[in-house]
Order: sequence, then C-alpha cells, then structure tokens
Amino acid sequence: MKDVAGPPPQEPPEVAARAGPVASPLAGPGIVVVWISLGAALVRFPRGLLVFAFVMVGWILSVMAHEFSHAAVAWLGGDRTVAEKGYLSFDPRRYGDLGVSLVIPLIALAMGGIGFPGGAVYLRNDLMRGPLWRAAAALAGPAATLVVLLVLARGLSSWQAGGVVGQGSTALFAALTMLAFLQATALILNLLPIPGLDGFGAIRPFLPARLMPQLRKVEGLAMVALLLLIFWVPGASGLLLRTAASLSATLGLDLGALQAGWAAFHFWRPA
Repeated sequence: MKDVAGPPPQEPPEVAARAGPVASPLAGPGIVVVWISLGAALVRFPRGLLVFAFVMVGWILSVMAHEFSHAAVAWLGGDRTVAEKGYLSFDPRRYGDLGVSLVIPLIALAMGGIGFPGGAVYLRNDLMRGPLWRAAAALAGPAATLVVLLVLARGLSSWQAGGVVGQGSTALFAALTMLAFLQATALILNLLPIPGLDGFGAIRPFLPARLMPQLRKVEGLAMVALLLLIFWVPGASGLLLRTAASLSATLGLDLGALQAGWAAFHFWRPA
C-alpha cells in the first residue's frame, strides 16, 4: 500500500506510472482457473516445477486479496479514487509495480522462500475520514493475509483429519502447506513498523505532518535495507522463518508437509 498525502497539481509520478490496461473483471477468475488447473495437474504429475508454479500463482491470488482489501477499506473511508484506478476489480495488473510487485518478491521467494510484501495501491489519505480510517486501510491488507492463512490452515487440518491425503494428493497437500507458510512470513513482515510496510502505515496517520516528506524519501531505501538485512545478515532470515514456522505450527500446519513443500518449491536446489 502506498499513501498519497494530498491533492497535488498533478498526480505523483508513481501514480501516473501505473496507468496501463483497462481493468478486467475476468482477470481474477481467470487466475483462479489457472491455479485450480495447476492443482489438478499436480495431483496427477507431482513434480517440483508444478509445485513452484502452483504456489506462485496462489501467491499472486493472495497478494490480490491483500491489495483489494486495502482499497476496499479506503473506499469505505472516503477515498473513491480507488475505483477509478481499478483497485476494486481484482485485476493483478492494477496492483503491479515492477520493482515492488515483481522483482523484489520473486528474489525473496526464489532465494529464501519468503513471502516478501508485494503489490501496491496508491491511496488518497486526504480523502479518508480521519486517522482511524487511514490506519484501518493500512491494516486491511494484513487482515486479508491473515484470513487467507487461517482458511488454508483450517482446510489443511480438516483434510488431514479426514484421512484423505493419499499418494496422489500428497504433493498438492505439501504445496498448499508451503503457500500457507508464505502467508505467515508475509503477515509477520507486513506488520513490522518500518516505512513502506503496513505496520508503519497504521502508525503514520498519528505522526506529525511535518515528518511525512522525510518518511516518503526513506520508504524505498527502507524496503531495500530490509531485503538486505533478511538475506545478508547472519541469522536474520532464520529468525523470520522460525517465527513463521512457529505461527504455522500453532495454527495446525503439518511441519513435515511444510518441509516437503519447501523442498519441492525449491526444486532447482540439490537435495
């Protein structure tokens, strides 16, 4: 989620850069069909490449839910421009930003299996009815991520309790567990009180207005610094992954299936 503080003479460059194809109401359902088809293929052909593709498409859907929730709460709070920008269409092309939504998340997923925050919706804080609505719009994204995590965890627990995880569906079960784990990592990261993340976005409306220009300047740098911290500072990624694994286990995810899903997702790594 990105904030646009006020109505400047012309749209900020980052918002103007988001002009693109007209949002399509069929884009979201189309991706769901692709995801289900990959799941069906995975049951028949349990291969690491299919696990990777299934999890990645599922990740895109979860990011769409995250960003849609930001926009929906902002709309309820008074920012009706989100509809004009196509954020309420559930079309991933409207939530995209080459660096934030594609490059950084793919690096994070490929290098460490971490659901790094992706996607971007630009909200007009000046149009929302007060700081509580602005904070709610910031927290709506993590709330959606939490819902996806809880739904996956509940569904997997019921599936396992029913004793229907057969040989043909083991790979699918492991892939869904891996997808749920990515939601856990994304939830933890998104709630960090760091500029550019939703945890800080919930605090921002209550900070002095004079700090906003300086904070906007450091947002991009803060995200890059976080990425470097996770992957280059010894123990940082391990701490995140252990915390996410603990959360996953608390919610009932099978850590054995998670290990299998992790290995299959990183199919290019030696066993």
